[in-house]
Amino acid sequence: MKNMMTSLTRAFEARLLEGALPGELEGFDEAERAEAADFVADTAAVRGAGTPRIALATFMAGERRRMRLAVINDDMPFLVDSISAAIAAEDIAIARILHPVIAVTRDADGKLESIGPEAPGARRESMVYIEMERVDARTRRELVAELERTLDQVREAVNDWRALQTAMAADAAAVPSKEGAKLLRWFHDGAMTLLAHENWAIDGTASDQLGLSRFTLKTPILAEASRMAAVEWFRQGGEAPLLLKSNSISTVHRRVPLDIVVVPIVTGSQVTGLSIHAGLWTSAALFAAPDDVPVLRERLSKLEQKFGFDPKGHTGKAMAHALTALPHDLTTAFDIDSLERLVLTSMSVADRPRSKLILVKSPLGRHLFAFVWLPRDEITTSRREAVGEMLSEAAHASLINWSIALEDGVVALLRYTLDLRQGGTMPDADKLDDRLERMMRGWVPAVEAALGEQVGAASTRLALRFANAFPAAYRATATPEEAARDILRIATLEGPNDRSVRITRADAPGEYRVKLYA
Repeated sequence: MKNMMTSLTRAFEARLLEGALPGELEGFDEAERAEAADFVADTAAVRGAGTPRIALATFMAGERRRMRLAVINDDMPFLVDSISAAIAAEDIAIARILHPVIAVTRDADGKLESIGPEAPGARRESMVYIEMERVDARTRRELVAELERTLDQVREAVNDWRALQTAMAADAAAVPSKEGAKLLRWFHDGAMTLLAHENWAIDGTASDQLGLSRFTLKTPILAEASRMAAVEWFRQGGEAPLLLKSNSISTVHRRVPLDIVVVPIVTGSQVTGLSIHAGLWTSAALFAAPDDVPVLRERLSKLEQKFGFDPKGHTGKAMAHALTALPHDLTTAFDIDSLERLVLTSMSVADRPRSKLILVKSPLGRHLFAFVWLPRDEITTSRREAVGEMLSEAAHASLINWSIALEDGVVALLRYTLDLRQGGTMPDADKLDDRLERMMRGWVPAVEAALGEQVGAASTRLALRFANAFPAAYRATATPEEAARDILRIATLEGPNDRSVRITRADAPGEYRVKLYA
């Protein structure tokens, strides 16, 4: 075994440079490579069939203490990106990733017998080595548990890939809509990374679970109430397939909300269940030309006909460009009216750059999608968070996810997803758009506008007197509306001994925020 471990160490060292991305070997001298090779070799010495081997330890990197991770697994897709995403989910910074793939043979107990592809029965194993910042013991245990869970789900998704494709192909053959069927075949042919499927009956029973559907997830792919809502949607004439966003975050490939594709199970003339697929749109599919995306291209054609746009003319090309820049995983699911508002607004912002906000509710009313255009130079973390808080407060909903798209123009597109299932409501988009405009005017004008809504003509005097007195930290976390409320309290204080207090509800239930003014 000692000679075998020496051979493995040498094999790992010899392959360290193979496939390493630029920067991964910076500051990685021969002694450090040897230590890394020893660590990986020790981890790989024994591994049971079909199970990952994980080792996590701390070490000294110069004068800093860091952690090193070794993951030994059968070579398969989605390993490195899924492992990296699991680490990032724990808010741990990664310093180095190396990923050699080495052919080995093992005995019945999982012990290494030989190394190299020439050995009979050799199987390729992925040997991932990662260096990262150090965390406490509790977080290390949580990370290892999360990696074990992630790798189990990666394995099932990969093993079930053919069956997942078969399920998608079967639904494509059953969907009556031509474009809907073509969309499912497009997903089947590679536009979606298929990760889960199950057949669900209205009595609550599930069958034929594949991939992630084999697991009891922290957040279900589609909650029971949403399944019943989907059944009712189809009974009311909704067209298949129904495209939704899940609240469940994928552990495989990318840590983003899963995309759901729902097709009704029909017995006779009755909807008796659902065929539920889950996966992730591929990057190529997300940025494909609208003419290449089934269903979406049909809706684009209807919009061009409605407005008389020539697809080869300026306005036709502008509409296609606007639709290309918008997220296809959402726009393909939107109804024609919502898509029209979104695309025309995007075209308008491209012609006349400015801040703008559009709200779209998902087909079952589970989610609210907010599209917010802002000047690129105004995009900061505090600004993004302020817009998110404004949306959450107005919709009485929690923020699930956000993303940003930066193109060559002068505006950027922020996209927010909010959960409406716990009493959330559709807010007044025009009022929110006005608030966004005030937010982007600058601090003093925005505070003056907020004061104007409460005290009218006195707003200018109060803003000039107090607005510039708020420090940068306050401006980064508070809205102009909150500043206006504070100014009105401060303005009531006439003498040095005057005091005032304001109590408001905090975000957490049962908690309150107390402000003292002196």
